[in-house]
Amino acid sequence: MSIKNKKNVSIALVAVLLLLIIIGGWFFWNQQTEKESKEKMIDERIVTTTVPMTQIFAKLDIPLVGVPTTNEKLPAKEQKLPHVGNHVSVDMEKIISLKPDRVYVDSELTEDYAGKLKEQGIKMSSLNFSDYPAMRKTITEIGNKYSRQKQAKNLNQQLKIKNVQRKKKPKVLLLMGMPGGSFLVMNKDSYLGDLVTRAGGQIVAADQKSMMTPVDNEKIAQADPDVIIRLAHAMPQQVQKSFNESFKSMPYPNLTAVREKQVHDVQAPKFSPTANLHVKEAYQEVKEWLDDSQEN
Repeated sequence: MSIKNKKNVSIALVAVLLLLIIIGGWFFWNQQTEKESKEKMIDERIVTTTVPMTQIFAKLDIPLVGVPTTNEKLPAKEQKLPHVGNHVSVDMEKIISLKPDRVYVDSELTEDYAGKLKEQGIKMSSLNFSDYPAMRKTITEIGNKYSRQKQAKNLNQQLKIKNVQRKKKPKVLLLMGMPGGSFLVMNKDSYLGDLVTRAGGQIVAADQKSMMTPVDNEKIAQADPDVIIRLAHAMPQQVQKSFNESFKSMPYPNLTAVREKQVHDVQAPKFSPTANLHVKEAYQEVKEWLDDSQEN
């Protein structure tokens, strides 16, 4: 064989070898891609029953078959899904008709769903949104369960808030108004109480052992809060009217917060009794209110 022919054979062998390497690499890459795609596929039919969990499932790219009935704006791809009611009016027939494998409910609302779902053999899982740390932990748990660890980590990173240290802590009274005119005082373990504490405030006139307790006017007068945050749990216009009427009576007119115009009315979706994805916006407002109270 001539030198020229030997050279041609060598070139051909190198070309074949390179082709085999390329094909092998493509096959390996394709196998890995298919494996990752399978890991990302969700084989459960899932129904969510509150807005915060629906928003989180959407952020983690977990498909749903049913979502809560709400006036709040749901993520775009969830807006057209069947609505299954909410804890005020559960549409159990609709839930059952969707043939879900699992229904997610808030840990505070399990009694509204547990019995009927058990009768139908539908799995129910509760999620904890009681406060900011609980929500972050819940996001991580959902990400782990459905192979969405990266998305969960990114979402938790986006929700990070920085605690504020203050030499003098503004005294804050947290009131939650209910339709009908009744109020409850929230303590530092509530969602809003935790945000106030992180912003450098001190919760006053609350029972440290109970997250929510009836109003004690004597306690409130003694505490004399610098800031009052009034949360409307539902029917905000009616609740705010009740708040305004009550604040005409003692001890409210004499409180520092009232005299210095540091009374703030809040409502959903930004503010609520439990944690949600508006936490950074809510926290920013709380910080600004506490800052303002110290400037007066």
